Amino acid sequence: MGNSLKGKFGEALKFSYVDVQSEKMKNYPEIAAILNQVRLPLTVINGEPRFYGGLSMNRIEKAVSEFLAQADSSKG
Repeated sequence: MGNSLKGKFGEALKFSYVDVQSEKMKNYPEIAAILNQVRLPLTVINGEPRFYGGLSMNRIEKAVSEFLAQADSSKG
């Protein structure tokens, strides 16, 4: 999935997979705090939990496109 998203969005996208049982979760305290409220997998875009309980490439691509468009328009 990461390679596909990178292919579509290029350098505008940073993709990472984090095992919620790993030490890396210390870097994401806001996400760790909600894990007991969602079903995995959890998709987070720009620090905001967006989708949980499954993975949909189409939904993720659409959300990333919308985020990037919004970020571009706020640059003025």
